Amino acid sequence: KTINGRYLMSYSLKLAFFLSLFFLHGVAQADVKYFNVEVIAFKQSAPSSEVFDQTESEIEAVSRFSRATRGKKSMNSLYGRLQKSNEYRPFYYKAWKVSAKSGRMSLPIEIYDAGQKMTGWIKIQRGELIHIHADIEISPSESLDEDGLIYHLKEKRRVLYRELHYLDHPKFGMIVRVLPN
Repeated sequence: KTINGRYLMSYSLKLAFFLSLFFLHGVAQADVKYFNVEVIAFKQSAPSSEVFDQTESEIEAVSRFSRATRGKKSMNSLYGRLQKSNEYRPFYYKAWKVSAKSGRMSLPIEIYDAGQKMTGWIKIQRGELIHIHADIEISPSESLDEDGLIYHLKEKRRVLYRELHYLDHPKFGMIVRVLPN
């Protein structure tokens, strides 16, 4: 009787442990929400009296990027209008599906375009409000040597769903839209 009683008690504890892990995992997964993030990057030729002297990268280091999947593009007509403009030269348009837990920041989405020498990342911060964090650099020089200029855009912005958000630098800009998925 004692051996069976111990076995039954051990089995019951194991079952309770695994059931609690299963239900806790389900609660943790329910806290994850998905967002569609779209980014259009463009160069602009507006006159500026600012002096740019950055020659080394100042992008915040990232140890791991998000494995974001391809998202839906809803700004095709805007991209087309920018292409027809004399002031803006769009060169990058991508969309991703990204996950973020409540009160947390998503893993960074890598932003990269070899042709325009653009590199950096964008993150989604999910709390009571949604914020985007962007850290992007573009090198306008023809060569990749170390004395070439680098234009750096680093911003944190509160975003509202479905609205267009403009991240500004005198030499380039980005339009970002975040949609719930």
